[in-house]
Amino acid sequence: MSAVDLDLLADYVGGALDGTPEHDRVARLVADDPAWRSAAADLRSALLLVDADLAALAAAAEPMPDDIAARFDTLLASPEFAASPAAPARSGVGERTLSRDARGARPARRGWRRWAAPVAVAVGVLALAGVVLPLGPLATTRQEAATGMSAEDAPAVAPADGRTPISASGTDYLREQLGDADVMTQKSAPSASAARTGDTQLYTSPMPGLDRLSGSADALASCLAAIRTALPGTVTGADFARFEGRPALVVTVDTTSGGWWFVAGPGCGLNGADELFRSHRN
Repeated sequence: MSAVDLDLLADYVGGALDGTPEHDRVARLVADDPAWRSAAADLRSALLLVDADLAALAAAAEPMPDDIAARFDTLLASPEFAASPAAPARSGVGERTLSRDARGARPARRGWRRWAAPVAVAVGVLALAGVVLPLGPLATTRQEAATGMSAEDAPAVAPADGRTPISASGTDYLREQLGDADVMTQKSAPSASAARTGDTQLYTSPMPGLDRLSGSADALASCLAAIRTALPGTVTGADFARFEGRPALVVTVDTTSGGWWFVAGPGCGLNGADELFRSHRN
């Protein structure tokens, strides 16, 4: 038998020829030719031995060779795998805009009730985890007058022990509004019981672009920590909303230099605060 014949016979024994015309031809050769029949028997015996060896190897964990392990240790200790140093804390000075993407059309604020529930869930888990947000409700804006929706109308979670509510107003904030000292009007946040009465409304999905933050307490906590690193101070409120048509978390921060607005994008907490805008609040 030639090498080509043995290769074809191996395909036959291994099942690679099933359903092909070659399968029937090789089957006839195995049945009629003693050389093919003997070779097929040898291949089947060899396959059984290979299966047994593979089963034995799978049953016992094979340790990594010392030289390979040492190479991995050296690689992981190299600068390429070193953690990126955290950005130094900056004092908030002046107004900053880090993204000037095309703003596009700002969609209507319909549907905010559908994505408020995941925000409430995330805040509830934050409270259970011991993450305390200091007291201080978010602002209302001039846009409330245009939309007819006030801070009392927006869904929010306000724990009864005085922690800051995290609201989901859906407000589309403008930089001109956030730069105005009169943009904030202090209002009392809805109580925890009032927030619970909203269970008669149907909340089906988070706001597109903010579902990672609204659906995970850990993601939201990482975002707020990144904001405190970028703008050292006390977070006094957070609103799942929009900034000039883009999904954003609008946060109020009190620092030694005064109050600030800080607008974070959907990537907040992944690699920094994903800062879109900041401005003095008063």
